[in-house]
Amino acid sequence: MLVICAKSGQLGNRLLLFANFIAFAIENNFTVFNPAFDEYAEFFQSTSRDILCRYPVSKLPLPGNLALRRYYYKFTRDLVDSGKFNTIDIKRNQTFNWSNSHIKNELKPSGINFFQGWLFRDGWFVEDLAILHKHRETICSYFKPASKYQLNVNKKIAKIRHSTDLLVGVHIRQGDYQNHQDGKYFYQTEYYVKIMKSILDLFPNQTIKFLICSNQEQNDSDFQYLSYCYGNNHLIEDMYALAECDYIIGPPSSYSMWASFYGDRPLYMIRDVNKSVTIEDFVHSYQWQGVFHYNDDWSKSFWEWTH
Repeated sequence: MLVICAKSGQLGNRLLLFANFIAFAIENNFTVFNPAFDEYAEFFQSTSRDILCRYPVSKLPLPGNLALRRYYYKFTRDLVDSGKFNTIDIKRNQTFNWSNSHIKNELKPSGINFFQGWLFRDGWFVEDLAILHKHRETICSYFKPASKYQLNVNKKIAKIRHSTDLLVGVHIRQGDYQNHQDGKYFYQTEYYVKIMKSILDLFPNQTIKFLICSNQEQNDSDFQYLSYCYGNNHLIEDMYALAECDYIIGPPSSYSMWASFYGDRPLYMIRDVNKSVTIEDFVHSYQWQGVFHYNDDWSKSFWEWTH
């Protein structure tokens, strides 16, 4: 049994983490429990029906609510802190993946294995992409949005599709990105607009509409020369609407990365706002590459996505 007992990052990070555990569990005949998914469980068909957030899905679901899930997470943390169970800590001062680490040697196949560590929130799984994509269909089925959210996504996309040839999703991550990595990937809206206009040049004979999803309110005047619409301003519905677009652009973010993975859509991670965009800059999730930057101050160690 594999138990994810640490909360690392927000929704996108938690989904990518959970997905990689599921892929590993399928390959090695483990069961995954994820109490650390408590605040997001209600958004997905499988986890909303099971307070334990298990994979494989149990034939005997245990429905719950947020309060019960929080209690379950706290109970799990108490078990870890007791020191009586096998707990595997993933340190942030070194890269991690399932295939070439000591983790398999620490696992107890017939026991409970708790996992915690900050490196889970970064690109530690990049060398395990082959396994992740081998089981992509199963993983995506597990993470289908709950019906009411999927219905809203379907309505949004259907309304847009009838009036355009190509739909390009734009993830404008501002807000919290002002401080994230010292604002390295915080871009003013004008730079997103510049990139959006350059994308028009890539498809000169097609009509293009942009679906703008942002964690900060935008001004219509910034997009006045573009064909665009906004997402529903909902955490799950915007993510899964991006997954329905033909192309996705945005700064390095696990939010748009999940949309790219789930929808199997090419993503352009904006790392240089002055770069001329080419069609080759859009890559599928199985093509992700990255470099780990170590710092003696562990909080400043990070993955830089390079493709």
